[in-house]
Amino acid sequence: MIGSDTLRADRLGALGYHRALTPHIDRLAASGALFSNCYVPCARTAPSLISMLTGTWPHTHGIRDNFVDDENTRLKNDALPTLLKQSGYRTAAISDWCGADLGKYSFGFDYTDLPADQWNLKYLIRQGPKDLRLFVSLFTHNRLGRLLLPELYYLGGVPLTQPLGKRARRLVSRLAEDAQPFFLNLFYSTTHPPFASEWPWYARFADPDHAGESKFAMARLTDPFEIIRRQGAPKEEFDLDQIVDLYDGCVAEFDDEVGKMLAHLDVCGLAGNTIVVVYSDHGMEFFEHDTWGQGNSAVGDFSPRIPLLIHDPRRPPYGKIDRVVRSIDLVPTLLDLADAPPAAGIDGVSLLACLSPDGNCPELDAFNETGIWIADIPGLPASHLRYPDLLELLEVPNRASGTLAIKPEYLDTILHAKDRMIRRGRWKLVYQPLDSGHLLRLFDLANDPACQHDVSNAHPQMTADLWKSLKPFIVRTTGQTDPP
Repeated sequence: MIGSDTLRADRLGALGYHRALTPHIDRLAASGALFSNCYVPCARTAPSLISMLTGTWPHTHGIRDNFVDDENTRLKNDALPTLLKQSGYRTAAISDWCGADLGKYSFGFDYTDLPADQWNLKYLIRQGPKDLRLFVSLFTHNRLGRLLLPELYYLGGVPLTQPLGKRARRLVSRLAEDAQPFFLNLFYSTTHPPFASEWPWYARFADPDHAGESKFAMARLTDPFEIIRRQGAPKEEFDLDQIVDLYDGCVAEFDDEVGKMLAHLDVCGLAGNTIVVVYSDHGMEFFEHDTWGQGNSAVGDFSPRIPLLIHDPRRPPYGKIDRVVRSIDLVPTLLDLADAPPAAGIDGVSLLACLSPDGNCPELDAFNETGIWIADIPGLPASHLRYPDLLELLEVPNRASGTLAIKPEYLDTILHAKDRMIRRGRWKLVYQPLDSGHLLRLFDLANDPACQHDVSNAHPQMTADLWKSLKPFIVRTTGQTDPP
């Protein structure tokens, strides 16, 4: 599995992007299967990765945001590494600063090369003042720095794509020396804000004469207070054209790393018997619906929709698959492809039939809920349910560990305030809870892929049918007897 945090599905050339950012991924998609409408149940890293690797909805595994205390990091369901180990696989995870959750939660990897949990007060304090840590980090981006000063080596936003790729290929070389099958999850931070890629990628699409703050990376994201404030900032405060150009450079660099890994699998003699999955944990909103960031909007598809590519060299090429699928379907699919026993207690279904030319790909409903709003989000209805910003929501329940977690008194409030959506075929229904009642909006993605036009009045029966399916899902996810 090769993933990149915050990679939008619409950036793939195979899915129609106007810039040629992903030639390696596109070639792999042409010889495999690319799901063009794959949805994550919550577009935030921890709940998304847990759903993807356990095959369960967030309300099943219980992780609904990135801020979880130590007692709840033990997963309720066996994850894919544990399930594959039962079939004789060695398992490993390797990542840079976005991949701490792969070690924080009990996924069951045999070997990990990961940073420590970054949602931790002690970890943040050890990084020191922002100006000092950025200066010192110039001398710590090497093997010694990673071992002795990991808090500075794994600074959020500092490009680590190329060093990570080299470490990952060395790990694959070691795994290739043994006949025992392996499962490797390689997770990059390349496409995550502040979109800081290494040379020459940051200059690939950006204006060379740009003189603003975001010349090399998105500005004003170097401490928690800035991050919180930026979540609620209006579009006018963002140098959006430059930021999008930087993001596209990051996407191109990630694709280059995918190409290097595919070539390395060939050199190691593994290309003919290795299943390759390319994925993301969520996408990114660039103010398409007045919001910036990840998991803030269920109206647009830009956060919840991800690229999902499965290439099995034993199977004939399939190309693009437009059926709606969910990230929770990946575990049963990979277990089928690996001839491993099915897992008990999962919510996803196998997509094996989708990978056969004469197969009957299932018709599935995709659900999604927004993440925690860490500030007041632009674009929400005036009467939308709200709660305090992140600084008020957080506490450190265990001072010895320093883990940041949501205060228990806010957990139900947050769950009830989440926007939710259901996608079925060409239709998507969005639910937004209000101080009194709720708002429902229906979108026809075949004619309106950007979800700009509510057509609920023109299609009352479809609205009623989708609401009938979404309503019980909301009841299960919130514990309410009936949505307001």
